[in-house]
Amino acid sequence: MTRSTPLISLIFLGAFALGCAQARAITPSEVNAPEWEVNLATGYGFLENPLAGKQDAETYFLPSFSYYGKRFFVSNLTVGYSLLENEHVYLDLVARPNDDGLFFQLDKTDAFSNGLITNWLTQFQAADPADVERKVSIVGGPSVTLVSKWVDVSFSWFHDLSNVHHGSETHLSFDKQYPLFGGAVGFGVGAIQKDVDLVNYYYQLTKVEADIFYNHLLQKYPAADATDTYARLHFSYPLGKRLELRLAARYNDYDEAGRNLDFIENPHTFSWFAGLQYSFGSRR
Repeated sequence: MTRSTPLISLIFLGAFALGCAQARAITPSEVNAPEWEVNLATGYGFLENPLAGKQDAETYFLPSFSYYGKRFFVSNLTVGYSLLENEHVYLDLVARPNDDGLFFQLDKTDAFSNGLITNWLTQFQAADPADVERKVSIVGGPSVTLVSKWVDVSFSWFHDLSNVHHGSETHLSFDKQYPLFGGAVGFGVGAIQKDVDLVNYYYQLTKVEADIFYNHLLQKYPAADATDTYARLHFSYPLGKRLELRLAARYNDYDEAGRNLDFIENPHTFSWFAGLQYSFGSRR
């Protein structure tokens, strides 16, 4: 099942499916003054939600934006501060929403207040993970990228800054963009290790939700770290000074370790976008 999405979900879909999840599009050393850019893409975008009972997202419009000052930068839902930058390496402090929490926000319902309490009082059973809601956490920490001719290697460590789950996640990615047919093609592959505190919060039932089944569920789905992997590909072709063709796709593989599998409907998801993008800003 699919649904249209609010603005924050549109930005998340754009960053997630279009391969814009990197903290930077350019380095601050490439600009001499604060610069900004707004991109408005129209076409068709689809994000497959891995959570059981949660709706997928579709859209015909994707906004994105970026700002790069001397040190401070913003790229969609990511904000950062540059500590070091040169042509071979840059080191940043970065903060951004956690992706797992955003997936829960794509399908907000009042099932917790209506459905779960009814289950507890009348059926005396564990809550259905499809009805469970979780908060979005803000994670942040250091991010370092090594730049080379053929591939850029990024390593980041982010901890929960919002006291939602007190967990952390570690990112490793290999990304690059190359000229092709008068346009540009980019790729990215990476892995995200999520510690047991983060995984427990988003993918295990609490004692209140599981009731008398809590210990049984922990034995069936023991707590553990999880390592998710992904691959993404995008292509852009200029049709004018401000207009370009945009094609992008992303494949995700969600590790089943440490997760209550009733939370995961599909551990292998595919998201994509095809359309036209209009851009304007200080560099245009």
